[in-house]
Amino acid sequence: MKTNKSKIFSLLVLGVFAIMLFVPTTFAQTTDVAVGFNDISRAHPQYTAITFMNEAGVISGYDDGTFKPENPINRAEVLKIILMGSGIDSDVEFQADFPDVQADHWFAPYVIKAKAMGFVKGNDADGTFAPSRQVNLAEFLKMLLNANALDTTAYTFDNSIPNIPEDAWYYSYVNFAVVIGIISGDAQGNVDAGRMLTRGEVVSVMYLLNIIRSGQDTQFLLNLAEIELAQIEVYIAANQIALAKNSSELAVDITQQAYKNMPDNNVVLGAAKIARAYDWLVNSFILGIQGDNVGAIDWANQAIDKATEAWEANNATQPIAAHIKDRARGVLAQLGGVEE
Repeated sequence: MKTNKSKIFSLLVLGVFAIMLFVPTTFAQTTDVAVGFNDISRAHPQYTAITFMNEAGVISGYDDGTFKPENPINRAEVLKIILMGSGIDSDVEFQADFPDVQADHWFAPYVIKAKAMGFVKGNDADGTFAPSRQVNLAEFLKMLLNANALDTTAYTFDNSIPNIPEDAWYYSYVNFAVVIGIISGDAQGNVDAGRMLTRGEVVSVMYLLNIIRSGQDTQFLLNLAEIELAQIEVYIAANQIALAKNSSELAVDITQQAYKNMPDNNVVLGAAKIARAYDWLVNSFILGIQGDNVGAIDWANQAIDKATEAWEANNATQPIAAHIKDRARGVLAQLGGVEE
């Protein structure tokens, strides 16, 4: 009986995510594939990151119009993403620093710049750069964080990553990345630092670091929050619940930073409350699917209250707030709950 009720509930709540949340932007329009790539659907886990980086000119695809996010990534490709994604100029004079990097190689400027900045070096045995060699997580994080001159010793916690010894050369990089939120561990907090990365994974980490680096640009943050919230409907429709929750949580984090930047701005306050209300509505949806009616009802009521707060903070949020409240009330009606 619980299973049948959960199925009915899921069909009802799918309607929650049938509209855009803020004023649609060019980036946030509903399309089947990301701009420029015919193998990235809106339901792809890395859709927002790949589309953002493509529009920023950081990444490019293959001649057949694909991006191939699951393909392994090599050292040359990683350097391009790190430098361009970090806004670092690679217009440098060629230096014959490595026997396997020639002036006519497309990746030469990135390698030479990285060498000059001191975050790459040649192989100890033969001095080669090995541009085609695959990159693991530890190597990537070291290059990325050093390129951005981030102090990876700023956060130190005992046993924060259980499976990595604190005296490992890569511990501070992995620990820093986990603390600032550009990577995450498994359920036990472990991180496989030696696993080889894919093109999509590298782009996703770069995207998250861009959000952090742009943390004082409030309008930029609100634009990204809109993008993430717009993805919720897509992931729910594709039955990718965990991805929907990831998007709602990221939108909350982004709008909270925007609120810290401008705590007296009603537009920002309203956006932060809308993001929170939507996140709580997602919680209600998830628990309803799981058959936890009590939890679903509680989160639906909290979503109603937060949507009301958003409306009061900024009257322009009225249509979205009303929509959230209507759908939350639909959840209550379906599960026999009452509005508190």
